[in-house]
Amino acid sequence: MKILVIANMFPSKEYPSYGIFVKNHIHILEKAAKTVDTITMKKEISRFKKMMTYLNFYWQILVTLLFKQHDLIYLHYASHSALPILFAKLLNPRINLTVNLHGSDVFPETSIQKRLQKWVERLLKEANHVVVPSDYFKKVVVKRYNLKADNILISPSGGVNRNLFAPKEKRPNNNSMCVGYVGRIDIDKGWDDALYGFAEFKREVTGSVQLIMVGSGKENKQKEALIKELGIEASVTCYDLLPQEELVALYNEMDVLLFPSRRKGESLGLVGLEAMACGTPVIGSEIAGIKGYLIDGQNGYFTEAGNPSTIAHKLIQFERTSFEERQKLRQNALHTAIPYDEKIVQDNMIELLPRLTKKLRLEANSDFHR
Repeated sequence: MKILVIANMFPSKEYPSYGIFVKNHIHILEKAAKTVDTITMKKEISRFKKMMTYLNFYWQILVTLLFKQHDLIYLHYASHSALPILFAKLLNPRINLTVNLHGSDVFPETSIQKRLQKWVERLLKEANHVVVPSDYFKKVVVKRYNLKADNILISPSGGVNRNLFAPKEKRPNNNSMCVGYVGRIDIDKGWDDALYGFAEFKREVTGSVQLIMVGSGKENKQKEALIKELGIEASVTCYDLLPQEELVALYNEMDVLLFPSRRKGESLGLVGLEAMACGTPVIGSEIAGIKGYLIDGQNGYFTEAGNPSTIAHKLIQFERTSFEERQKLRQNALHTAIPYDEKIVQDNMIELLPRLTKKLRLEANSDFHR
């Protein structure tokens, strides 16, 4: 079996976590296929470099799809790659295409992504199969694009490497509590709600509390300004994007992880599962893919998306729990991560591959109306 993976996100030394799930997914496919070729892009900040990288990316897609044979074309992220693939499929209808949809494909976050929505819809009509990260996202995609549910397959974004993301010996409490946030510093990721909620929590407790923030993005300056405005500089430690090996150590420093996303496009929420695999409970928004694995009071707590006071309230609740209650939360978190183990995801993907290599065209579901 010969597979071609196309993705406009892939990690680099400068941005080690950018598109890391694509890299992990490629490793899964390599276990099952004789050959896995790739056409990928790494993150570029300069507009000119980004434009040139995209032109090269599109050219590689066209040349490869038109002049090389693969049993399966597997696309991660539909929006920015739709045009060259649609053109190639027009010239060569025999291309066997599987589209793996992610959050911003379906819930566009930029004006460009909004303009590309019509091409995403056309691409899905031309696809032979569609893969999504969660049951929540499957329901959304079926309704939005009028597709049959039986034709939408679920695979959770490469899963979690539980050999890497694993619990270490927790540091002694010493009347101190460590809160974490891991994610992009970007619109609707809730980094600001995390800061407001933490600041309110800090005012309400007498013990020592710390916040570790991992991530970077377009709103870095706003984050730095808000930390100063709230007067919590001494209690907040910030890191840019980190390799997974370093991230594991920080998950294990945290007593609890904040996952305050406001995004409807939070298709799975792999960050929360990585934390749970380290035995770290999660305080997360009661929305989207997060609801698929977070159980209030068992492996963490739900908060209201966009409401920092509910974050503070749940932090206070967690801070007041006994050692035994925290241990129960940690054990439940560890148990929650098991079905998302990359080995299980790998086995399931290997089982799916024979279906994906059958060249069946997706059919619209006439029972759905927008």
